[in-house]
Amino acid sequence: MSTVFRSEEMTLCQLFLQPEAAYSCISELGELGIVQFRDLNPNVNAFQRKFVNEVRRCEEMERKLRFLETEIKKDNSHISDPEDNPEAPKPREMIDLEVCIV
Repeated sequence: MSTVFRSEEMTLCQLFLQPEAAYSCISELGELGIVQFRDLNPNVNAFQRKFVNEVRRCEEMERKLRFLETEIKKDNSHISDPEDNPEAPKPREMIDLEVCIV
């Protein structure tokens, strides 16, 4: 896995993705850990962005997981750290995860 330092050679690319393939492509790039994204619309309000609902869902799930982590630590239970980062769940799996965490 590569690191993103200024001394490393980089190439600026622009991707045009079909909406149906965007999630899979971005999750694959994120798992590789060798991509840095640049906001091309810094003046756009966060609530006017296209994927606001998906980001909110992820933030809500993250909040629930932090709560569960806190409760597990209060119980003095051990949470093992995975050796590798898990793959990003598919959109359908996100619904199942949300149901399980509630």
